[in-house]
Amino acid sequence: MKIASIGSGHIGGTLGKRWAAHGHEVMFGSRDPRGERMTDLLAEAGPNARAGTVREAAAFGEAILLAVRPEHVEQALAEAGDLSGRILINCINRYDGASAEAEVRRLAPGARIVRAFHTLPWEVLAEPRYEAGRATAFLYGDDPSATAAVAGLAADIGLDAVDVGSPEAMAKTEAANGALWSVLGPRFGRTYSLQVLRR
Repeated sequence: MKIASIGSGHIGGTLGKRWAAHGHEVMFGSRDPRGERMTDLLAEAGPNARAGTVREAAAFGEAILLAVRPEHVEQALAEAGDLSGRILINCINRYDGASAEAEVRRLAPGARIVRAFHTLPWEVLAEPRYEAGRATAFLYGDDPSATAAVAGLAADIGLDAVDVGSPEAMAKTEAANGALWSVLGPRFGRTYSLQVLRR
């Protein structure tokens, strides 16, 4: 699959490198696609990765990962252009009480939005396999084919994708995840994760 990563920091850079290593074509969208930082990232990502502007990356990707800081979401989506009908993976987290889900839906009308990869720190995305199993990535999208495609991208890099089924369920999942993080994060650090066991 052709994947665009709008954002090349911890989340975007980590996911982009992992997808490139698993055979996907990745383009990082950046305001400085020829800068030293991007050059270093491309060297780590290997031959399946390239860089371009945000508009170039958005045009390239069959799936588009939105992985910028919350205050840059509006600018990034404006630069990306019309994303109608495109898979847009929203992994933005806000901590100011505003809804990252509502904001992205308002700014990208018509996109096939899937909420994913936002309940895990980048350290777990980099290495999601544990002796006991795989870290769970919670996701939700209202387009079944888009959701299935993103679940497949999660599985490609070793994550156990769990579709929570609705935006209301995702909000509850995010709240529960945050509460657990406040208790377990200080004890186990940023490499601890959750796994959903089911029969």
